[in-house]
Amino acid sequence: MPINPSPILCLTMVTLLGGCSGAPDQTAPVTPRTHPGWQSAYITSNGIRLHYWRTGAAGKPALVLAHGITDYGLNWTSLAERLEGEYDIVMYDARGHGYSDKPDGPYDLAAHVADLVGLIRALSIEKPVLMGHSMGGGTVALAAATHPDLARAVILEDPADMLARLQPLGEGIIPDWKKQIRGDRRAGRAKLIDLARKQRHPGWQDRDYELWAESKLLVHPNVVDILHGDGFGDAGVTYPRLRVPTLILKADADAESRKKHLEIAGLLPKGKLVHIDGAGHVIRNDRPEATEREIRAFLSRL
Repeated sequence: MPINPSPILCLTMVTLLGGCSGAPDQTAPVTPRTHPGWQSAYITSNGIRLHYWRTGAAGKPALVLAHGITDYGLNWTSLAERLEGEYDIVMYDARGHGYSDKPDGPYDLAAHVADLVGLIRALSIEKPVLMGHSMGGGTVALAAATHPDLARAVILEDPADMLARLQPLGEGIIPDWKKQIRGDRRAGRAKLIDLARKQRHPGWQDRDYELWAESKLLVHPNVVDILHGDGFGDAGVTYPRLRVPTLILKADADAESRKKHLEIAGLLPKGKLVHIDGAGHVIRNDRPEATEREIRAFLSRL
């Protein structure tokens, strides 16, 4: 169902999709930032070059993290640092994001799924746990549903396929969203950090603001073309096909919304949904301790 552009467009995107964002220009960093002990590298998948960071824990269970729209791999840093002692963690930049290739298109969900499957195969990762936030949630859910031998388990952080089922986003918002992306780029890093701290994501750690702002300087406006066609996917179609253990971490919500969320999660053959009190869309940064606790409890049962 199309939604006409309006003054509340940016607020809608912030609430549902992780924020409005910026595009690459001369203010964007040229090379990936380093993280002590982590690998930064590239592979070719589905005909494009994808960049990723990897914690390098050889011989440990693999955890592949797919970020939300307009973000990049390092937006997972705080969570990855909590888990890297026990897991081999891969945080990749989706096409059009971060340091991965930025073609004019395509940016549909099928392309993102093919990229993820190709990444896992190129890195010879066997049966990883797949975790995705927002758009990344739609990506990992569909990848696991359509490639039943790909993943050991799935974790979905406020997944966009569930959000879109309850509040559809139509193609009508694409032009204004692209305009906002370019506007955030022109605002620059310092203003983006200030904006996130005061309006979009209050209560985060300082470094998470810096990484969030950096991701907005590196994203291609065309990533929002995912809203053409099937958009972020349909949980009602995908979830019944997910045959691996699945955990959904859901943002805080009122009683009626929670009931709807649980109904959708009930479509999962082996699924569980947990609402995180006080959390917004980026649950792992809003409530890091509760997020870690739920993830560890889920993984311990695999």
